[in-house]
Amino acid sequence: MRMRMRIALGLAVVGVLAGPVAVLGVHVLHPRDEDGYLAYLKQYGDPGSDEPVPVLPPAGDLIAEGDAACSWMREQPYALWRADSQYHFQAVFERYLRHAADRPLSWGGALPKQGSVTAAAWAYLCPADWELRQPRRRPFAPPPD
Repeated sequence: MRMRMRIALGLAVVGVLAGPVAVLGVHVLHPRDEDGYLAYLKQYGDPGSDEPVPVLPPAGDLIAEGDAACSWMREQPYALWRADSQYHFQAVFERYLRHAADRPLSWGGALPKQGSVTAAAWAYLCPADWELRQPRRRPFAPPPD
């Protein structure tokens, strides 16, 4: 009887620790990359041109705006195995742009625009937060048609 109790207790402890360890693992595998973020904005900050942005606003302003997008992302629910369209990237992205529309960028109308900053922030400043909020296919569900 004691052996069964120990096994049950061990499985319970492993079950309780599995979630936090998995989240920590995602953060370790998807680190923050401020240099990559700024390089992305330099190269792709002007969606209307294939040329790099000639002059970027101050890095501190760009990072602060990216951090605001990341903070908003952290407030969103985890999608887990929900496949509803509201959890897909484009829907989340558009929701954020509507949310941020009332708040002007500190560098005014110059490049880069809010969409570029947001996409770059989620890819480079908080990739783990987006990774944890992406919809996933159910583990044993058949593949979609």
